[in-house]
Amino acid sequence: MTDMERPEHDQYREERDFWVAFGESLRSREINVDQLLAEWAQQETQRLASPGAREDFAELCNEGCNPHVLAALIKLIRATPHLEAIWTTLVGPLENRQKVRRTLESAAATLEKAFGGFEEEKVRAECARIGRIPPSRIVSELRLYARVIGLSELLAARTEAHSLAEVSKYILCSYIERQSGRPHDRNASGLIGAIVNSPDYNEVAHRMWRNRNFERLEKHFSRITDFLVAMSEVIGRPA
Repeated sequence: MTDMERPEHDQYREERDFWVAFGESLRSREINVDQLLAEWAQQETQRLASPGAREDFAELCNEGCNPHVLAALIKLIRATPHLEAIWTTLVGPLENRQKVRRTLESAAATLEKAFGGFEEEKVRAECARIGRIPPSRIVSELRLYARVIGLSELLAARTEAHSLAEVSKYILCSYIERQSGRPHDRNASGLIGAIVNSPDYNEVAHRMWRNRNFERLEKHFSRITDFLVAMSEVIGRPA
């Protein structure tokens, strides 16, 4: 596909160029990134619980979805239960976020006060000698996480997202629709049901979920889909 045929993705030229350069860099070290991605995608599809779900994956790829991007989205949905605690901290109740932030800032201030009188270079050298992290580095990291929690208040207020699970589901559905031109509710529900081990999650249930939630999530997360669509032009395909 030429640049003249894809003007809507011009704003993502930097991302495409990055992936091309990244692949060339690996190939110069005799690492075939396309082969590695293909093997990883195959592993993810083989983990799908049923032949039907694997067929759904294949059909979506035939309809235009990049198999590597699709496999990554499957991985995201599969990992969601493990990431939900982080998401809850970031966009959960304001009181909880503020409590975490105060605790981190207090710990940083305490460490800074306790070790601030020591010569930094000597402390760093001694910590390096015994394989420990210097106090100044710990203080810096604690304050970084406190800032992340603070910034997440803006995220929580503006995204209207109830959980990471629904965001990851939206990203999968949005990507499928953008790449193929239509929602493919049967295939999408087959994949999601297999990933979350919910055989009752069918085409009707998925369409109802999409009709209720897609527009709300689209307002806040469509840029992620834009990025994935741009990357699909490069990942696992000839440069």
